[in-house]
This record gives sequence, C-alpha cells and structure tokens, in this order.
Amino acid sequence: MDKCPGVRPVGIGEVFDRLFAKVMVLVTGDDIQEACGSDQLSSGLKAGIDGAIHAMKSLFDENCDSGWGLLLVDASNAFNSINRPAVLWNARVLWPRCAKFLFNSYKGFAFLIIRGHNEFLLSKEGVTQGDPLAMLLYAIGILPLILKTKDPEKWVQAWYADDSSCISDFHSVLEWFKMISQEGPKFGYFPEPSKCYLVVAPEFVEEAAKVFEGYAVNIVTGHKLLGGFIGDELETEKWLQQKINIWINSIKCIARAAVQQPQAAHVALTKSIQNEWGFIQRVVVAKEHSFEPLTNALKNQFLPSLAGFTPDELDSALMMKSAKNGGLGIQDPLKTAAISYSISKEGTEILSDAIKSGNKIDIQNHVYTMKAVIANKKKLKQEIEAKEVENIMPLLPIERLFTFKRIYESECSGWLSIMPLEDNQFDLSPDAFRDAISLRYGHEPVKLQGFCDGCGFAFSKNHALDCKKGGLVSARHNESRDLNIDLCSKAGLKTTCEPVIKDSIEGNDSEVLRVDWGVRGLWESQREALFDICICNADAPSYQGKTIDSVFNAHKDFKRKKYAEAAEHKRASFSPILATCDGVFDFEAKAYTRQLAVLLSKKWSKSYAEVHGWIKARMQICIIRSVSLCLRGSRTKWRGAGCEDGAALPMMSEV
Repeated sequence: MDKCPGVRPVGIGEVFDRLFAKVMVLVTGDDIQEACGSDQLSSGLKAGIDGAIHAMKSLFDENCDSGWGLLLVDASNAFNSINRPAVLWNARVLWPRCAKFLFNSYKGFAFLIIRGHNEFLLSKEGVTQGDPLAMLLYAIGILPLILKTKDPEKWVQAWYADDSSCISDFHSVLEWFKMISQEGPKFGYFPEPSKCYLVVAPEFVEEAAKVFEGYAVNIVTGHKLLGGFIGDELETEKWLQQKINIWINSIKCIARAAVQQPQAAHVALTKSIQNEWGFIQRVVVAKEHSFEPLTNALKNQFLPSLAGFTPDELDSALMMKSAKNGGLGIQDPLKTAAISYSISKEGTEILSDAIKSGNKIDIQNHVYTMKAVIANKKKLKQEIEAKEVENIMPLLPIERLFTFKRIYESECSGWLSIMPLEDNQFDLSPDAFRDAISLRYGHEPVKLQGFCDGCGFAFSKNHALDCKKGGLVSARHNESRDLNIDLCSKAGLKTTCEPVIKDSIEGNDSEVLRVDWGVRGLWESQREALFDICICNADAPSYQGKTIDSVFNAHKDFKRKKYAEAAEHKRASFSPILATCDGVFDFEAKAYTRQLAVLLSKKWSKSYAEVHGWIKARMQICIIRSVSLCLRGSRTKWRGAGCEDGAALPMMSEV
C-alpha cells in the first residue's frame, strides 16, 4: 500500500480466514460499537465520519473568532505500531465474544510474501492490513489512550482509527498535543508533527504560530478532515473547486469510454463516481453554483456519449432524475447539494452532540433517528423530483409525451440499477443499451437503415417492431417465452413448452390450439396454469392517443376469447402475460412475477424483494435484447452450409 512516501505491507491471508473474520464482524460487531461509543468512530457506528465532521465544523464556526483552533493529528505507521499483546488483552476485556478468535488469528506471525523474491516478512506487531477485523481491533487497542486524553471541560476530541483531532483554545490544544505525544508511544501511537495541521481563523495565524513555536505543526486556515473540509469560506471554496475539477476529468474519461461501452460507463457513474460528490455534499456546505460546471459536464459530455444522440434540455432534465421517476439514476449535483447536507446534519445530531459533550451516546436512538431522517428526506426528494417531472411533461411533443408518461407511471426501470455482469446475463451490447434509452424517451434509434430488407418499405422504429418478415418479431416473442419456462423450471415446477389445449377434430376445419407454456403447481398444488405472452409495440400508430391500460385490455380480451374456454375444459387456469417493448408489464404479468418470486425466494433462501427485483430486471433485459434485434437484425433469408450435425465428420476423417 503506497503511503506517499513509504509503503505498508498488506497481508490478505487465506480466503477462509477472511470469510470467518467477516462472520465474526457480522455476529459480534455490535459489541465494539457499545464499547467505543462516540469516542472511537471506526467501530462501525452508522454515519460516524459524518457526525465527526459536523461536530468539529460547528464548534470551529462558533468559536474560531474567539481564538480557538482545530488540531488534526496523524500518527506514523499506526496500524503496524500498536502493541499486539496489549490489543489482544483489551479485546479479552472489551470484546470477549471475539477474543478467542482474535487470539487464534494473531498468536502466530503471519507470512507476508514478496512477489518475485525469496525473502518474506513476518507480521509480528500491530494488526494485519487486509484483515476484516483490523479496523475494529485497532479501535479497541487505541481506546484506552482515547479515554485517558478525554477531558470535555477543556477540549473536544474526535477519533477515527489513527486520525485524531482536538478543538479548543490554543493553549488547551497544545496541552492535549503534549499529552498525546507523551502517552501515545506507550500504546504504539507516534504523532508526526510534520503531518499535523492546526486550523485557525486568518486573523489568529500569528498568535497560533507563537503558541506552537518549536513543535513543527503546520498552521493553516483550512484543511481536510476525514474526507470533508474545515476552514474559512475562501479555503473551502478553493478546495471544493479542486475536487470538482477532478470529477469533471473523471466524467470526461467515462464519456470517452461510453462511446464503446455505454452500460459499463453508466454503472461507473451511478455506482461510484457520483457517490464521491454525494459524500462531499453531505459534509460540506457549498454554494449551489459551485456544482454548475459538474452539471454542465454531465449534460454536454456524458449524456450525449451515453445515449448516442444529443439530448435537448428536456431530455437532460428527465435523464438526470432517479430511475423511479423516469430518469437514468444520474443525480444532478445542483439539486442534490442542499438536501444531502440536511440529511447528514439532521441525522447525525445525536452523534454530534455526544462528541461535543463527551457524554455516552444512545446508539439505538442514533440509528433510529438516522433511518427516520433518511426515509423522510428521501420521500421529500422523490416528491420534489416527481413535481419537476410533471412540470416537464406538458412541454414534450405529443408522441414523446405518451411514451414517457407510460414509462413514468410504470415499474419498468429495474434494468438500470443492476450490475451488468456477463454471468447473470444482464450485460447489453452498446446498440441494445442505446436503443433502450431511445425508446425510453420517445426518440428514433440512431443509425437505422433507410428501408426494410424484408419487405422493402421505409424503415423506422415502428416498422421494425411490427414487421413480421424474417421472423424477428417471432423471435422477440420466443425469447420471453423461453426465459419464463427457464425461470419456472428453476423454481422446481414442472413446465411444458407450447402445450396443446385443443386438438383438431377430424372432418372439422378447427386447428390445434396451443399456449406458450404450462406450469403445474404455480397457483395451486397439482393444478396446471397456462400462459400466453405478447410483447406489443405500444407506440404503434394504431395505439396513438390510447392509454396503456386500453392497449393491454384489447390484447387481453383477444387472448381470453381465444384460450380461456379451452383451458377451462382442461381444468386449468389461463393468464395472458402482456408487456410492451420498453418493459412495461400488465397487472396480471406482475401478479405472475410476484408468485414466481415467492417460490424462488424460498428455494434460494433469498429475500423476496431481492428475488422479485432480479426477476423483473431479467425479463426487461430479455425484452430489450430482442427489441434491439428487431431494430438491428437482418430479415433476409439465408442458407446454411447444409451440415446439421457431426455425422459427416467420420466420413471426412476417412478421406
């Protein structure tokens, strides 16, 4: 691990060592939180970093004009320097449920292999980097030092692992620093003055320098604290602009990647990069206009590369909404700054008060408050977004309005929030991903052919989705049918592909009647359930001006008239499974997926919500792929090589 300068060896250990350690964290981690409370925030306490930053920030803002300073201390190689026997003894007293496991893990010296050399290192002291228990073990090990230097009447201190901070008047802070420097080495904590920073108001820089003369502590008017920033307004704005410039460069990089891999770029932004500025917005008060360059980079560089076309202002405003509200899950930094800060500030109020007062924190009350604030603010954010979307919709052209309204009012956005791994078959080709976005916002997909190679008519989105030449529309139907049969089989149900429900009668012109699949035991034990699926183009000219319910009802009435009576004669139930080309499902299809999720969740021992979300996303991805094939695939008949199997291979070998 590069420490800039210097390195720190990382001992990952065996896979099972890490697995068992994570189990111990899961089972006994609450003990650490109770032991450490608000004194050591690396114990896993919810929103610990946020609470520390808010506590120190509020104290600094209230008292910096009175000659107070915030000292930020960093120690030299702290994790490798802490005394291991003392740490294990502390764990025996403060963490008894995990003490034996920790002793067995650290009673011997771990081998640290140096790749490419015959030499190796022995992990004899401190905690092993890479151990899931390392942070919690260090928290227990350093806790006696923290309690020894705790004095709420003189100063307020905050600790996160080896990063400590203290705020008070200059002389009290100096007294605390001397105590840390004197007592710290006894516990393996060696402060490095050259890496320590005293944050003061600009008018007190000279006074602070005189008080700390001879201690080599850096006197500054602003500095980062646990990922946030403490200092005056100018220093904060300067630091924030540097961070924003880094994020803009990151957006430019993933915009270039989005040209070839739009789905991967979308995941990189929504799952990673935007969470970085999301954290900063939680802990730093910033002027709203500060994030304007970041928003412009998203609109002008990332979205065009992602969608394959240049979105107008209405498209950009809709895309930068949550998937639930018809967006792509891309957050607009201009609109999330204020609400993100209020969530963090209000949610960590109990923790911040405990840090400032030095009193014992009520962890259960803190967690309950945090969850309640997040739920309320999330609901408020959704309401604000929904209102903005409803204000935008009347401005859309009429054909795009019907499309987006259907998306907005339906649950068809699960495919945007899943990880596109090849193993789970959620990865989409660049064309399929961009086609899905185009259909989602009522645009014609880019780079379509000028004419249909199946019938010769002018080619368009609607023609591609409706033209039955070449069998692509049938393939769209068959893909969804086969997926549902596979899912029912995974649930342990007996399935039949295209079962006959009505035979032809000799001397009669009636034809054999088949449904798409049958399942025994889905709704009721030993009773067969019959299903027939239809993936319709809800944007077809014949449906213009009609609601999605009326479109579904027309298809439903047709299928019931065709199949329901014959199914009843077989003592079976019949359900039409209806969906649109953009993944909107009818309520009967939703009932079917919910029942399937119940069965699969029991078989896989997974939560119902997780399995249900997976099923919906899997079906939507299947439709998206088959729809893209209708847009991009060839309708021209082709001939194979004439070899159907490997029967000709022996003959070839004889020759």
